[in-house]
Order: sequence, then C-alpha cells, then structure tokens
Amino acid sequence: MWGKKSSLKTWVEIDAAALRHNLEVFEKLAGKSASRRTRVMAVVKANAYGHGLPEVARILATSGISKSEFLMWFGVDNIDEALTIRALDTKNPILILGYIPPERLKEVIENDISFSVYSKELLAMIRKLNNISAKPRIHIKVETGTNRLGIPLDTLEEAMSFFQKHPDWIEGVYTHFAETEDPQSSFWREQIAQFEKTIAFFKKKGVNPSRHTASSAAALLYPEARYDMIRTGIGLYGLWPSGEIKNQISKTKNINLKPVLTWKTKVVQIKEIKRGETVGYDRTFCTRRPTTIAILPVGYWDGYDRRLSNKGIVLIKGKRAPIVGNICMNMMMVDVTDVKNATMGDDVILMDASVSADEIAECIGTINYEVVTRINPLIARIIKNETP
Repeated sequence: MWGKKSSLKTWVEIDAAALRHNLEVFEKLAGKSASRRTRVMAVVKANAYGHGLPEVARILATSGISKSEFLMWFGVDNIDEALTIRALDTKNPILILGYIPPERLKEVIENDISFSVYSKELLAMIRKLNNISAKPRIHIKVETGTNRLGIPLDTLEEAMSFFQKHPDWIEGVYTHFAETEDPQSSFWREQIAQFEKTIAFFKKKGVNPSRHTASSAAALLYPEARYDMIRTGIGLYGLWPSGEIKNQISKTKNINLKPVLTWKTKVVQIKEIKRGETVGYDRTFCTRRPTTIAILPVGYWDGYDRRLSNKGIVLIKGKRAPIVGNICMNMMMVDVTDVKNATMGDDVILMDASVSADEIAECIGTINYEVVTRINPLIARIIKNETP
C-alpha cells in the first residue's frame, strides 16, 4: 500500500538500503558454506514479518543474488502470498512452506510455484490431480524433532514409492530446527544427524535434491547447517533471532544487522491537565503534577499492543515520552511534559532502532517476531532509500 505521509495518520517506513545490507550479510554467509553455491531464501511470509510483502519483494527482486545466475528464493506461508510475489516477479523461485487448500493445489503447480510436502495425505492429493500442465516442484519436509509439519523418517519409504515414476518432481528436501535461537542448546546436532540419514536415504534412491535446514539463527551460528540454501527471516529485517545470538555473534564475528522498519504517527492534540486528574479508560493513570498530554491516533487495532499501556515509550522531537493510561482501539496518550515545544502535527516514532522491537517485546513478555508481524497490514508501507 502506498500513501503520502502528509495524508496519513500512521505509516511504516521501509529502509531499502538496510534491507539490501542485511541480504548481503546472509549472501556472504551462504557463499562460504558449501562445495556448490549455497543460495538464499528470503522468508517473506506474514506480510514480510510485518514489513509489507509487495514492498519487500520488489526491493529484493532487484537485489544481490537475484541479479546473478544464482536466483534468490522467496519463502511464503500460502498460495496468496506466492501469487502476490509472482505478479511482481516472474523470475525468482518461490516456495510455499505452509498449508495449501486441496482445491488450489493445481493452481500452485500451474503457476510454477514450489511447495512443501509434509504428509502422506498431501501426497494422496497430488496423486489425484489430473491434466496438470506443469511439473510439480516439491520440497519434502522431514520431521527431525520440532514435531510440527513434517514426514517422519520411518515413513519416507512409503512416501518415496509415490515418486518412483517422477523422481524429478523432488526439487528439495528440508527440515526445521526447534532450538537454534539458544546458542547453548545442542539439540540442533541431533536434528542434523537425523537429516543426514534423510540425505543418505535419497542418495540411495538416486535422488539428489537441494538440501536446506538453516533459519537466520542457524545460518549465523552453524556453517554445517547451511547446506545448499539458507532460509533467512527475522535476520533479513535487521532483527536478531535472540539477544544471546546477538551477544555471541558480535563478540566473534564482524556482523552487523540494520533494522529495516520505522513505524510513525502524528500528534493530533495537545492538552494540559491538572495534578490528580486521570487519563483514559479505567482511569489507570493519575497525574502527580500538572501534565501535558499528547493524543496519538494509533491503538491496538493498528497493532500497537494494549499491554504497553502505562509501560511503552515513543519518541517525539528525539525525546522519549511515556505512554499513559490504557491504549485504546484507535488512540493512545503520552506524557510530553518534558518534551520542549511539543505541538499538534509533530511526527512521533513508535518503533525504530531507538525504540526497538526488542525493547517493546521485553516490555510485554514476548519476542520481536510478534511485535513486528502484528502491525496491521492495512497501514501504508513507504519505501525510503530505494536507489541501490
């Protein structure tokens, strides 16, 4: 979605230069990992982790690996996300990582979109397809310990029997780690061992698909997990998978991720209230001094979490201003008593590198993933620093 900032009550700015920088970080990691060139998959599911799917896809489609013979992949959750990208970019491959309604499976195949096969039931659906005009491009997802979507290793023989006539349909094989965001955990090694058994199984069958296991966390920490492709999600957007990984990587490697997203709004009213007055629903905040309050036209409908009531911080004129009172559906109030000359129309930063997704997540007891992905997709995303 596009819009001019002057006509918007709230908007998200996407820094194209920062996004390209983060892509280059993972391209460099990929380029050092395997005998054959490791590719990068940009995971852009969930509206590109809240950053705006069409905006992010457009920037990435003309960046980095996508300009070379080694095409960059896009990773999405569903067919609608895949078709949004396909309309923007006919070249780079797309992999659907999640569920596909049976009645849309043929549509996926005919639009040259790769998809994950994670169950014998899905294999049965493929078997029933008739008059397919294109070759299915399948990535077998195997279960190695996360116990989410995935085919158990002990049922691979049954699954492969379906592909005896069509081994060329198998484009990739992959798994997903359960605990790589904790650098102290070694469970990923157990999963790698299981995945290696999977690779040996396919090799025995004469099939040599692309292999991929690494998310942002695994790609940053474990070269042996990178295989033929790394799937970077949270790191692509300049956010660290965890504070522990950030601390460890910053001490051992020269890697710097740049946050891509800045969320802004405007002051729509300034009012002076007396000492002892309350603010907002349920009167949860009472002033202890004569106080200047700024009203902002953003609330929990926009994706600004209500748990930040009386806890959160915004930036006005470069100064941190606390949220006071309960956050409403479409409004919130902040104390600008200590912000010199705060006026109606001032820009307000709700989230950026200074008021980070990590700080907000810690404040409400969640993770940075949730903070950014819950920004309402109807809010305009505006690209800045677009020229490479």
